[in-house]
Amino acid sequence: MIEYINDMSIIPNHTNMKKIISSLVLTLILFTSIIISQPVFAQTAEPDICNFTAPTNVKLTYDFEFLGSKKKLAFLPGELNQVTFYIKNTGTMPMFSDEAGCTLRPIVRLGTAKPTDHQNPLYTTLQGTDSRWINGSRIKMDQNRLNPGEKGSFTFWTKAPAATGIYREYFDVVLEGKQWLNKPFVVNFDVGEFISENRDNLQYITESKLLQSADLIAKKTIEVDVSLQKMYLKVGDTVVKTFPVSTGKASTPTPYGHTQILAKQEVRVSGGWPHYIMPKWLNFRKGGYGIHALPSIRYDNGYYWREALSHIGSPRSHGCIRLLPSDAEFAYSWAEVGTPVWVYP
Repeated sequence: MIEYINDMSIIPNHTNMKKIISSLVLTLILFTSIIISQPVFAQTAEPDICNFTAPTNVKLTYDFEFLGSKKKLAFLPGELNQVTFYIKNTGTMPMFSDEAGCTLRPIVRLGTAKPTDHQNPLYTTLQGTDSRWINGSRIKMDQNRLNPGEKGSFTFWTKAPAATGIYREYFDVVLEGKQWLNKPFVVNFDVGEFISENRDNLQYITESKLLQSADLIAKKTIEVDVSLQKMYLKVGDTVVKTFPVSTGKASTPTPYGHTQILAKQEVRVSGGWPHYIMPKWLNFRKGGYGIHALPSIRYDNGYYWREALSHIGSPRSHGCIRLLPSDAEFAYSWAEVGTPVWVYP
């Protein structure tokens, strides 16, 4: 029931007033619950240094070039020294360091490589001083931000180990928690006297390790394990490279025993039909036995070469030791006339 006052104002009676108030309260509760249920997004404040606008029509990449190092020629055992490695950002993305304060960008550090994340023997901590090592396998970048095309560095403290020799250490740039850039570079640290003789042999050591002078003057040898179909290039006891091979099949086996490289020839063509073409020929035994790259025949459109490729890892040759092209290239440049060859079952 609605009562009229002066025929102008409308006043609800007591019952209707209670209904209106209840309706308003219910509406307020629903509105409040909707507001509360909406997600609240935390606003992450990135420093200005972290800002980056990607260029249009450019593939976004991380890449670098190792430029060199600054260090002493040789260290005394136990000596503390500061070392700097220099790089250039050759990618299209900026690199950010630990100190940049960027939470939405990957942090760029230097990591130990070959093997990945190994404990570097020159790692040290300094009381009261930042050694720039995160741990034994990570080093912080010097610059907070390194833009594409700019040069940067990693400066860190080292402590020379007690054992003397050449510490051949591999490093690589890593986007922490994301990926390695897979461009390992190597730096040699001489502890004790600087070893100058036979230093060319260092190029064949492709993992981080300690080398003594005796390791550098050791002889090169080639070993072939027929049962495993593997070839090992060695300097002393150190395996420089391991390659899969294809040795002789049962009817034309590769002879076992100790011989040596008798001659080298860029390309050898067999005298008999169908005149096999054998690049990077290393003659290791009289009778026409050689180590060489996959053979081919001139006028078969590559059929024989592709067949030989499928044979790598199994004994299928006529007695020679076949290698993949890139492996044969390395073995040919590495071996010398007179290099010992061992072939064993």
